Order: sequence, then C-alpha cells, then structure tokens
Amino acid sequence: MSTVGIIVNPHAGKDIRRLVSAAGHTSDSVKIGIMRRVIAGVIEQGAERVLLSTDTHHLAERSAEGLGGNIEFVESPCTGSHHDTVAAARQMWKQQVGTVVVLGGDGTCRDVATGWPGAPLIALSTGTNNVYPSTVDGTTAGVAAALVATNAVAVEVVARQSKRVLLAIREPSAATIEHDHALVEAALIGTAFVGARAVSDPASIRWVVACIANPASTGLASIAGRVHPVDRNAPGGVLIRLGPRGRRVRVPLAPGSFATLDVESVEPLADGIPVNLPGGGVLAYDGERNTPVSADATISVSIERSGPHLIDVDATLSFAALNHLFDRPAICTTARKVPHGD
Repeated sequence: MSTVGIIVNPHAGKDIRRLVSAAGHTSDSVKIGIMRRVIAGVIEQGAERVLLSTDTHHLAERSAEGLGGNIEFVESPCTGSHHDTVAAARQMWKQQVGTVVVLGGDGTCRDVATGWPGAPLIALSTGTNNVYPSTVDGTTAGVAAALVATNAVAVEVVARQSKRVLLAIREPSAATIEHDHALVEAALIGTAFVGARAVSDPASIRWVVACIANPASTGLASIAGRVHPVDRNAPGGVLIRLGPRGRRVRVPLAPGSFATLDVESVEPLADGIPVNLPGGGVLAYDGERNTPVSADATISVSIERSGPHLIDVDATLSFAALNHLFDRPAICTTARKVPHGD
C-alpha cells in the first residue's frame, strides 16, 4: 500500500527565542492548514493511505476532520518532548511509509533522523531555525510526496542523502561511548546547564562544526555560513573555533538579533575524517543545547553522508510534468446522429 506519513511538532516555532528576539510564531491553526493541504495533495496524486502521528495538541486529528481518503493514525507517546517525534519516525519506518512529510525546524528534522536515519523526507519549515527544511506550499509538498510514495517518481532520481555531523563522546567516568548527531551543526556552549535549550549568549560559544553553512542562515549555522559557506550537497563541512585571536564577524544568532563574534580559526573538514575537540560545557545540536560534557571529555566529530534522503519537491514535480504524469485520459464523446426531418 502506497503510504505518505506526516509528522508535526506542535512545539516548533514557539520556543523561548520569541521572548529575546524577533522570531515569528507558528500557530496551531497555521500548522493545521499546512497539514490539510498536504493531505489534499497526497490524495489528489493517488497515494492509497495517509498516516498521521498523534500529538499533544491534537493537530493530526484536527487536520483530518472532514477530509476523505484513507487516513490513519500512529499513536504517539505524547510526552510533549522530542521523544514523540523520534517514536513517530520509528513507527513509520516499521510501517514502510514511502515518504515522510515533516513540519518543524532543524531540531524536529534531527529527531526524525534519530528515529529513521535514512527516511525519504520532505521537510517543511515551521520552526525557529529553518536551515535544513524549506518553505514549500503544503499542496505541492503533498503531491510530490505521493509521486514518490507511489513510485511514479523514483526517490533516487529526485532525492540526495543528507550529510550529518556525527559525534562520539567519551567521558573518563563512563563505561561506554555516547553517540549523537546533527543535520546542520553541532557546537560546544560554555555553560554548565542545558536550561531552556536555546543558545542566546554569543560569548559562550566555543566551537561549531557545520555540514550546511549558508550565509543566509540564522542561528549557529550563520557563524560558519558567514566565514566559510558549505552547500548542503557539497562534500565535507567546516570547523569554526571561537576565540580572541583572528577575524571579527557580525552574525544573526536569532531572527532580528545580531552579535559580533571573534573567530579564532576556520578549518575545512573532509567527509569521514574525524577531528577531536575539547569538552567543558553543553553540546548543542542544530541550535538546541542538549548534552553536558566535562572538561575531561574527548569529543570525536566527523561529517558523513548518512542522513535522510531529502526530496527535492521542485525536481519531483518537474520530472512528473516532463513525463506527463499529471495528464488524464481524454473523455471520448460520440455525437448523436439526428435523423433527417427531426
């Protein structure tokens, strides 16, 4: 059965950064509207099933109200945390979903990749940091998702496997090595607590490793983007060390909020070549503080192309149009012959 999955993060676009910056707010009604358009596009293009993950705000159930088609639900643990997204992605992997449409920011996409590393993914921007996902109309995204899920368009033709920043963290007191990842960037923040997760103090940033570094980005990725741009489809990444020696760079660490940072060094990184970096703070993944590490910890970081298969929506629809996949059979009509004299 050709199936498109939809995962929404009800908390994306609503975090504390709206109190300290000019970040916009993505309301529940906006997300519901996007999801309804995605579902409409999926059904229009002939996918046999739409699989929605439930959430703490009941966005999935509300988005499906009054719509036709075969719509089913994957039950979420509803913890109100990133574990819900991870669990939803794992369930969709088990159910052999053909395409996953995700509504969220960089952190939400990372959670999906945690649950399903190689997911065939369309990522829609509804978060604060939106480097990895894109702004695409839900209708168009739904059509593209169905084209791939039904195998009308082969995923390998229109998708590229994403890079990831992989981390192996060894604490002297721990018996095992902890592994984690980021889809855009990982950074060490010189603070003792995870706190509200958002990174707001520019002086606390020690280093950043990015596999996507776009000069137009906002957030931690903007640091790398403004000193050493790296395209998402290009190999490798970059390591930026912050310190008092070197160049001074102006960057937007949050929407509408700028800071001047002292860049000590810039080091391009090749795919698959690990670099050892110091600890002593909290590791942030894709803009959110996550893992405290001691000053004695050893952190091995590398760039690898092992993430989701990110589907190019424009390329998918262009392929479909060029191959007449939107055409429908002509309606044949037979003219009635009128007898002479009628």
